Amino acid sequence: MASRTTSEAVQASIGRAVITRHRRATTGGTVVRLDEAIYPLELVSVIPLAKRGQVLRGVHRGLTDAGLESHSIVHRVIAVRQATDVEAKVLKLERRALVLTYDQVIADRQGRLVELLRFVANPTRIRFVEEQVVL
Repeated sequence: MASRTTSEAVQASIGRAVITRHRRATTGGTVVRLDEAIYPLELVSVIPLAKRGQVLRGVHRGLTDAGLESHSIVHRVIAVRQATDVEAKVLKLERRALVLTYDQVIADRQGRLVELLRFVANPTRIRFVEEQVVL
């Protein structure tokens, strides 16, 4: 789902062994976004992320309980590209239609990369908004 550059950079940073989770966001029974979350196995091995289905108390609570609380976004790319054939089929788009993509790398307080999020969305149903909060 992510650009090859982002994928390669994150893969090199978090190591080779990863756990990947997939989810589909729907509205009115229609899939509008494909989600993929990637976690470094060496950091999350104590959290049952590899099991199918929901994680008891949620992924982010599991990360926090394991000392891997999300702290900062260290990389974010929002882009547009042509959908793959599989993406177009699942999102009910015409072949080669444009999709929105969103890649985000999150680090904990120690600077360890703990999560790579990748979204592919139907641009007629989803909008990504960039916000900056000044504290």
